[in-house]
Amino acid sequence: MKKIILSADVGKYETELIGRDLELTADDRKTVRFRTKMYDLSEGYIDVEGNSHLVELNKKSYIVGEQGQDKSEDTSKTQFLHQLACYTAITKFIEPGTKDNEIYMVLACPLSVLLIQDAKEEYKEFIKGKGPIKISVDGKDYEFEIKDIMIKAEGSGIIYLEPNLFNDQAVGIVDLGGLNMGWSLYNNKVCKKDDRFIEECGTDRLIDIVREQLAIYKKGNLVNKEIAEKALNEGGLKKAGKIDTESTVYVEKAKELYFEEVLKNIKAHKFNIDELDRVVFVGGTSQHIKENITNKLSHSYIPVNSQLSTVEGLYKVAFKKYGK
Repeated sequence: MKKIILSADVGKYETELIGRDLELTADDRKTVRFRTKMYDLSEGYIDVEGNSHLVELNKKSYIVGEQGQDKSEDTSKTQFLHQLACYTAITKFIEPGTKDNEIYMVLACPLSVLLIQDAKEEYKEFIKGKGPIKISVDGKDYEFEIKDIMIKAEGSGIIYLEPNLFNDQAVGIVDLGGLNMGWSLYNNKVCKKDDRFIEECGTDRLIDIVREQLAIYKKGNLVNKEIAEKALNEGGLKKAGKIDTESTVYVEKAKELYFEEVLKNIKAHKFNIDELDRVVFVGGTSQHIKENITNKLSHSYIPVNSQLSTVEGLYKVAFKKYGK
């Protein structure tokens, strides 16, 4: 019997898992990341490319990862896509062809789901499944059973990763994810139910604003979402293989407008960040607007690897609970 300890954040944008077989050493800890997207091969066969995986589950075939075409547009995560992405990632921690692989996991949960007990249990049981799970990934067969899942709030991993930031402090955590932004106010590491909220103001919203600004730059000519995302990641549109420096101004304006929207959402929910000891920004989108945050908020803090702070912190929780 193999006991595998994992933390997981199956996000709207990216699926991230950290963990290891308990029999291995800390140096064997592994991180698995890929886009939370899928393509149903019943719609037509394509070869697997890039950071993607060919997956067979319940006698159906899919491609999971960056090559996928369908992604989550829903706040809830009780969707087959999230289950499929999580199971695909788990196989990277076990040996193909083996049985008796027991998975113990701490799972990040959306704030909107966390606040409703029935929804939280539904999400937990949905990912957990019933009994052994058999799945084929990239032509290899895997079998495992998720024995137990602990649910923790999205964005909360930073508390366990860097606890000194929260000791005897009033700290707001802003989690900028793929679809949503989440807010949680912690007083000495304790967050009340009424001190959380979630809004659809994540990476997707930032990309929409980038599109709007680039359309202005191109005098009304629209830019598709993929090009806008590429421009965001690279700092501007490409022209003859090089960054068009004039377009950079508009990408920077989009970041500024997006951050203003984030701050307005916090204010609209009656939270005054000026009164707090610290405001911590986590999630991948935080890296896109790092300069905007630090220039505007002198008491802000952005972890070096903000994208993985949730799973890094929750892995500490997982190992403390299950690593025995």
